[in-house]
Amino acid sequence: MTLLDTIVAHQIYQLISTLNLLGIQSTISGIRPEVAQTSIQLGLDFSHVSTHSTLKHALSKQGIKLNERK
Repeated sequence: MTLLDTIVAHQIYQLISTLNLLGIQSTISGIRPEVAQTSIQLGLDFSHVSTHSTLKHALSKQGIKLNERK
């Protein structure tokens, strides 16, 4: 899976870089630990990107509250 993680990490980085050129600020949520570790090993810099462990947490930081199902 290392090759797949490398491809995914590069694709995410390229997408975020392209969006940044267009003036769009990106947020990442729910990245698998393997992809995050591969990104670090590849030297990809995501320091300018907002990151969150879950989509719910990312939306909450943007002021969007989700209703909990009972």
